[in-house]
Amino acid sequence: MIWFLLLGVVVFWYLVVVRMLRKYQPNPKITSTSKICSSPDCIRCCDYLKTVYSCEVASKLKKMYGKYESVVIYKIEQRLTFDTSSLPAIRRPNVCYLRDMCSDAWHSKKQKYIQDIILDSYRTIKTEVSSIVFLDDNWCVESGNNGSWKKFFLYNQGKKIEKNCKEMPKTTHLIENLDTFMKGVVFGNAFISILEPKSVIAPHCGPTNLRVRCHIGLQIPEGDCNITVNDKTETWSQKECLLFDDSFLHSAHNNAPDSRIVLIVDLWHPNLTLTEIKVMQELFAVKETDMDFS
Repeated sequence: MIWFLLLGVVVFWYLVVVRMLRKYQPNPKITSTSKICSSPDCIRCCDYLKTVYSCEVASKLKKMYGKYESVVIYKIEQRLTFDTSSLPAIRRPNVCYLRDMCSDAWHSKKQKYIQDIILDSYRTIKTEVSSIVFLDDNWCVESGNNGSWKKFFLYNQGKKIEKNCKEMPKTTHLIENLDTFMKGVVFGNAFISILEPKSVIAPHCGPTNLRVRCHIGLQIPEGDCNITVNDKTETWSQKECLLFDDSFLHSAHNNAPDSRIVLIVDLWHPNLTLTEIKVMQELFAVKETDMDFS
């Protein structure tokens, strides 16, 4: 009889331990194979930015009085916050937020001159992309139960990825000459994005509302392949641009049989004045010691 009791106790605790292990096991849906995502200094990690950049912003702004119009600096001091916890979930950037900005999530009908510049070089971009899709070492890959998402960075968090830019020199030159590209700023990225078939990018908010993200359709499969921003769903099209404020909750999925390929470029938000952009460039300039992705 005692052996049955002991066996029952052992089985009970075994089930308890197994249940606890399953409860605290990391979510397997997103498994990053990118060295960028594992970096403790990654600017996408809000803790890193809030403990480094946020501590410097106040003192930097104080020093800008006299260099820029005082009213501009004062308004930025009042509007810029790193505490986004009280913002609605539909628009809660994970790093910083500038109050009183445009509430539009979609901007595809704006900045037409930028879209025209990009699309004028569409064929050149596609030609260079076709030469890098089979490179193995230059891609950052996130994969798991939700599929696979590959990124070929020309600029990653404001820093130029020299070895990749050499593979796409004409596209790099085009991007660098866009007057609203967030060059040298931690929120500025430019990369080729491949969303593989049967893949999903879960809903998330970007780091800030200081930018507008531009998607240029390069290879768009037929079928169920869409992007949703602020509960509005759009479909990519080849040789067309989609612009949106990625501080809003957004997601993407590709249930089509072929890969979706777009060029993504981060642009300064059109509601920012030239002076405000200059101030933000100083506040969020890439630090030399931040990251080394080359």
